Amino acid sequence: MSVLAHNDESAILKRALVVSGIACTCAFAGVLSALGVSLVFLGLVALAVFLLVLAYRYPLTGMGGYLAFMPVYTLAFLIAKFLGPSYIGSLEGVDRVILLLFVFILWRKNGVRPVAPDWFLLGAFLFAATKLAGGGNLIALFRDFNFIIAYAAGRVAILSAGREATWAKRAVWIVAVLAVVGMFEVFIVGEAPRTLLYLAVAPEGTDHGALNAAFHGDMYTGLRESSTMFGPLQFAPLCMVALIVWWVYSRRLIPGTMIAAGLICSVTRSAWVGTAGAISILCALMGETKRLLQFATLILALFIAAIPILGLTDYLTATKTGEDPSAESHQESLVDGLTFVLQHPFGVGLGDTEHLTAEGERDAYSVESTYLTVAGRYGLLMLFCFVGFLISTVRLLWPKRTRLAYVAIGVVVGFGTVMMFASLHDVFPLACWLWFPVGLAVRSASESPDRTTSIAAA
Repeated sequence: MSVLAHNDESAILKRALVVSGIACTCAFAGVLSALGVSLVFLGLVALAVFLLVLAYRYPLTGMGGYLAFMPVYTLAFLIAKFLGPSYIGSLEGVDRVILLLFVFILWRKNGVRPVAPDWFLLGAFLFAATKLAGGGNLIALFRDFNFIIAYAAGRVAILSAGREATWAKRAVWIVAVLAVVGMFEVFIVGEAPRTLLYLAVAPEGTDHGALNAAFHGDMYTGLRESSTMFGPLQFAPLCMVALIVWWVYSRRLIPGTMIAAGLICSVTRSAWVGTAGAISILCALMGETKRLLQFATLILALFIAAIPILGLTDYLTATKTGEDPSAESHQESLVDGLTFVLQHPFGVGLGDTEHLTAEGERDAYSVESTYLTVAGRYGLLMLFCFVGFLISTVRLLWPKRTRLAYVAIGVVVGFGTVMMFASLHDVFPLACWLWFPVGLAVRSASESPDRTTSIAAA
C-alpha cells in the first residue's frame, strides 16, 4: 500500500509541476506582451533551445524529425514570412545550420571513414572553391554545394534494421499524404492562394502578376501539382524518391497509387523519365523484371485516367508531333549551354549560375541542366569530379544486395537523369531526401558489419 501511495503522490506532484509550469509560462508571456516584447521572437528562441537540447540528447531522433519536416519546410517558411514579423525572412538558410548541427554531433559520436565517393565529392568542392580566388560569391558556392550537408547526414548516421524499415515506411506515407494535399490544390482550391503568397514573399515564382510558366507549361493550361514544395519541378523528384523507396520497401497499393498520381499531376517529364529509368534498373538488379510489368501497368492506367481529368490531350499531341514549344526551347537551351561550356572549359566563376553569357552577364539564357550549369560556372574538372561521385557511388553499392543499396542506386540513377534536363541540385529540402539515403547506403556498404552493429546498438 505504501508503494502505491508513493506512486500516486509522485503522479500528483508531476501533474502539479506541469500545470504550474504552463501557468507560469502563460503569465510570463502575458507580461512580455504587455511590455511590447514580441512573442514570436520568444517562440523562436524557445524553439532554438529545444532543438539544441534535442540535438545533444537524441541526435538521430532529432535528425529523423528534421528530415520528415523538410518536404513542408518551403511552404511553411513562406507562410511564416507572410504572416510573421519582417525579420523572419532573414532566417533563410537556418535549415542548413540545423542539419549541420546534427551532422557534427553524430560525426563526433560515430566518425566517418572516407571512401571513393567522398573523395570525388571533396575534389568537386575544392575545384569549385578555387573560383573564390577571383573574388567569387561565397553564398553562391554554398548554395550549389548545400546537398553535401544532406549527404553527410547519411554518412554519419547508422540505422538499425528496425529504424531503417520505420524510416522507409514513414517516408512513403509522408509523400503519399502530400501528394493528395497537392491534388486538393490542383482540383479544388486553385492557384489563387499560392499566387497571392508568392506575389507577397516569393516574387521569383511569379510573372506579370501570376504564377510563372513553371506552374503551367506550353500546351497545358492546368495547374501542375507542387504540394508543399516551391513548384512542380521540385515536387516531382520528391515523388520519384518516394516511389523508389516504396518499390524497394513497401509496394502497398494505396500509398504507391497516391504517390504515382502526384507524380503524374506534376506534369514533369524529366521526373517521369528518371522514375522509369530508376525502377527499370532496380528491377534488373533485383531480378524482378516480371514485377516491372505490374508497375508499368499501374502507372499506365493512372496516366490514361489522368489525360481527360488534367486536360493533357493537347500537351501529349504536341509532344508526340515534336511541336511542343517548351521542348524546343529546352533543346535550344541545352545546345547553347553545351556551346558555352566548350568555349569556357574552366568556367566563368561564381556569378549567377542560372543565367550565363559569354561575357558572364545575366539574363541571356537559362541552362536547364545541372551538369551544364556547374560546368559553366566551375569548369570541366569540377564536372568530372561530380560525375565521378555519382559513378563511384553506384559502383560501390552495385555488388551489395541490401534494400538500402537498392534505394541509393535508384536515387542516383533517377536524379542523375533529372539533372540532365533541370538544374535542381541546389534545392535543399529536395536534397535532404535525395542524398540522405545515398550517404546512409555508402556508410553501410563501407563499414564492417561488426562495427556498424556495435555503433547502432550503442
